[in-house]
Amino acid sequence: MQRLILLLSVLVSFNFARAAVWTEVNEWSPTWEDRFSEWVENNWQVDFFARKRLPNGQSNPYYGLRTDCADTVYSMRLIFAYENKLPFVIQDPTASGRTISNKMARWDRQNEQARIKNFLVYIYNMTSTKSLPNDTYPIAISRNTVRAGSLILTTAVNHHSWTIKEMLPIGVPHLVYNSTIGATSSATLQERQSWPNPEWVFEGDQTPAGNAGFRYWKPAQYIGQPAWKVPGYSEEQYKVPLKRWVKYSQGRLALRRETDEQLMARLMKVTCQGVQGRVSAVNDGLNALRSTKKCMKYADYDTYSTPSRDQRIFDDYVTLRKTYRDLVLANNAAELSLDMRVRLNKIFPFIEETMASETRKMAATGVDGTSVCTTEYLSGQYIDLAEFKRRLFAGLISNNPMDEAQYRWGQLRGPSQRARSCQSWDVWVPNLKQD
Repeated sequence: MQRLILLLSVLVSFNFARAAVWTEVNEWSPTWEDRFSEWVENNWQVDFFARKRLPNGQSNPYYGLRTDCADTVYSMRLIFAYENKLPFVIQDPTASGRTISNKMARWDRQNEQARIKNFLVYIYNMTSTKSLPNDTYPIAISRNTVRAGSLILTTAVNHHSWTIKEMLPIGVPHLVYNSTIGATSSATLQERQSWPNPEWVFEGDQTPAGNAGFRYWKPAQYIGQPAWKVPGYSEEQYKVPLKRWVKYSQGRLALRRETDEQLMARLMKVTCQGVQGRVSAVNDGLNALRSTKKCMKYADYDTYSTPSRDQRIFDDYVTLRKTYRDLVLANNAAELSLDMRVRLNKIFPFIEETMASETRKMAATGVDGTSVCTTEYLSGQYIDLAEFKRRLFAGLISNNPMDEAQYRWGQLRGPSQRARSCQSWDVWVPNLKQD
């Protein structure tokens, strides 16, 4: 009888291990959290899902997965847990008191690679930025806490998130993220080395209840419990006025100061990345528009419109302009090279005036030797940061996916006839009263 019980126990254990997505052999600890942070810094690249082969020549088991912003965040934690046989536990967004973990038995007849891919897709379908507050908690602003592997979340108003790949020595985050994905979206992620606009991050609620700001992963034993019970919980970031939030955070996180030239080059690069990233997003929308003669329903409109993307690009321009203006007013930007000033003056030709005044006076400009970020936005058509800025600030750039290409890129002022005949949601316009 004892031998039969032992045999049944072995069989049950075998079936359970076989049924799990993976069987954990390690437990999370401060050492494993350090290894997670190191792994993110070294491995979390924009081509993580787009490269067919890994650096060691093996095929990439995650190739072709397409993620939105929350999917990207969850992938970072889940994949590390899988590769190191650690537990992965999150709160089930559909049922109070239940969790989702690597012990799920839905794919027990599949091989390991198929199980992990199907588990990832399942997590993508189950989670969103709405579920991230259940699985993370707000942290203090220090290099011990805000580090590779943590994340930034907005309030529900803007439903966006970023993973932190690295905290740079200058106290600025290197963010890897993605946005809403369409039918033809690439598997390549996006990145930026800059702060998101805190006014946008905390829009509507700069309190712990808004769930925005820096966050880190809850230990499994705290899933389902209030965030304030998690060791390391902090409300520091909610006590800093938004006008000072970036300066305060960067001051707390910086190991050294960047030069004015490095600062402006970094901010121009970030703005350029936003404009260039918009090309594929708009093309996804144009492809969807060509596929039907009907009006888009809300779900498709939300997928292919670009109000949040355009707002973030606008915020990057505003940050670039304000930073340059401050340098000009402080010492006539004396520490900037002549070449840098010439390029900036093309983008901001009336830097000492208000944004509204500059927008009224700024004339159309073409690509030339002083251009920054020359980008092919339509086949055979190029634009630089200066001309895109002129169109964006003038309200010519359309985020409406029912508009054709010339309206999406501000060659014509919209809305187009087709867009006027269809319902629109969340139409974005620039706010020039931020001087």
